[in-house]
Amino acid sequence: MAEFKARAAAAATPADMWDIEDYLRARRREIDELSDYRYSRLLFVFARLIRDGHLDEAGLAGLSEEKRMEIRHLLA
Repeated sequence: MAEFKARAAAAATPADMWDIEDYLRARRREIDELSDYRYSRLLFVFARLIRDGHLDEAGLAGLSEEKRMEIRHLLA
């Protein structure tokens, strides 16, 4: 939120507003990816959460070794 407010306060031209819109669209895409809990996307979500520091591999203890290996592969 602070990043958005700083960008909005610094905007001086219509082009600046389009840059803010691009920024917001990218952030929304990131948030949507993190909350995509369809079964087919869960391994990607888990890998991203680990990469971003929101989850560690110990949190995946209930998953099969095969799925944990796939997540490790995505992280590599």
